[in-house]
Amino acid sequence: MPPPGKPPPVTPVYAHVHNVVLQYELARKAFVNGLNDLLAAGDPGQTDALLRAGVVNLLHAPLVQDANSGVQVAALAAMRTLTQDTEATGEEIAEPDALKKIVASLTHGKTAVAVAGCAALQALAEKRPEYAAAMITEGALPPLRLLMASFDPDAKEAAARCLTAVAQAGEPHARSALDDGDGDVLELVTAASADPDASFSLRLACARFFDACCDHGASMARRVVLSSDAAACAARLARDASMPGNPKSARAARAVAFASLTRMAQNGEDMAAMVAETGAVMDAVAAVTDESDASARECAAAMLREIACKTADLAEKVAADGGIAGLVQCLAYDRGDKRSMFAAQTLGYVADFKPSLAMAVVGVDRGRCLVEALDHAPDADSATAAAWAIGCVARHGREGAAQLAKAGALKSLTDAYAAAMHAGGGGGAMNEALADRCKASVKSVIKNSGALGLLEGMVNERTPPGILRHVLAEFAAKLMDDVKAKRSFVTSGALMRLQAVIKKHDSAVAEAAAALEACKLSGEEPPPPTEPLLDERAVRDAKRINGVFPADVVSYYLYC
Repeated sequence: MPPPGKPPPVTPVYAHVHNVVLQYELARKAFVNGLNDLLAAGDPGQTDALLRAGVVNLLHAPLVQDANSGVQVAALAAMRTLTQDTEATGEEIAEPDALKKIVASLTHGKTAVAVAGCAALQALAEKRPEYAAAMITEGALPPLRLLMASFDPDAKEAAARCLTAVAQAGEPHARSALDDGDGDVLELVTAASADPDASFSLRLACARFFDACCDHGASMARRVVLSSDAAACAARLARDASMPGNPKSARAARAVAFASLTRMAQNGEDMAAMVAETGAVMDAVAAVTDESDASARECAAAMLREIACKTADLAEKVAADGGIAGLVQCLAYDRGDKRSMFAAQTLGYVADFKPSLAMAVVGVDRGRCLVEALDHAPDADSATAAAWAIGCVARHGREGAAQLAKAGALKSLTDAYAAAMHAGGGGGAMNEALADRCKASVKSVIKNSGALGLLEGMVNERTPPGILRHVLAEFAAKLMDDVKAKRSFVTSGALMRLQAVIKKHDSAVAEAAAALEACKLSGEEPPPPTEPLLDERAVRDAKRINGVFPADVVSYYLYC
């Protein structure tokens, strides 16, 4: 205290010192902001020049620990962009000294810094699994758990995204994400998702974490579903995101929720039953009929497929909740698109369990949608799915097979079979899966439809041999006892076409034998064998069919 009567001492103000410090702070801000502007341009050459200039070292020493939080945020953002765009940056940042500084940002008092640190680490974990392992080694998981337990929604979302990136890197990384540190991370993530005030983007990030963990097999999926409320959280997200008036982020959240439920359901009957118990089936049925949201339709159809394929009871639940009508509508919306495969497969699984379910799939002219899905299939996988679904219905008996035959299934399956076989003849690999599936489904439709009149047009030399043999076998078995069918076989021209088939077969066999004999005489390598139009069984069936009719009638058509 100054002596009485004397004024207090005055602390000198050094304005130039303050200006120097301020200029340094402004220069740091200008550097990181200018750097982010350069990176935003997306010029690879410019980015390489920055790396050669040592920009990564400038960022993590000392800018990511700068006293100014704004500088830290900008520096971490630049590191995130560089990590995403280049390989060299990840290698430098994954070094222990640099990684420790980024991990330290997760415990910063400013939320913006912690969020930026999560984003930088997320980019690193997404780059390579070994980078995610380095993050775990340097202690990134405990502070991420603390962020998940915080009250700040932005911090929770950033932490959830970073944990998802770690879990996606591999099963050991996912187990570490669940096990390392204090507290149950599944409980923290489900609590964040169940918060009534949580945004759709936060709930979406939580659903992606569930999906990433369940992607590593049944063991991880069981842990997620049985030890947490993850399935119910994902189902609520799908339901809430479908409400009218939601923001655009809700559309993506809805699709991700169904994708997460799909991943859970595919890991066993009990998992599928638990997903069904959440009420998600009805939400998925509503989604597959939403014409405006293709992603939700696809993911919802995939979820219904994983539930329906497990047991007859679950298939009936899908059917009872309006799933069949919804999936048929989904097929109509996605005609000609790869997404149609999921709806077709689901209908096939439902139909495969019981004749009653098979009839429900094709009732009220619904079978036509499966046929049209095959006709407009954009690729072999989609065509295989549609052909398989048709076979699942047809194998149960006459009613379902007849409906499909009337809808044109025989022609569509034959055309798809011919296309699959022709792919091999055109220099590419024959699509055996599609060919086998079409042939099996054609056989089921032929044997169970009971409509010989629909098969008459298939008795011709253009029908692929693999299909023709089944057609002839059906006529050989049934013509003898059906006078009306015999008359129709003649008047439709099928008997005449059969003779043309026999003549073409005999001619091809004779030519092949002559060519083989010529090669033996000349010493040349014989040509590769070709599939005959009629195999041994088909020749026998053709003779049986001819034996049903008077010899003079057969001779007339054979030599006319």
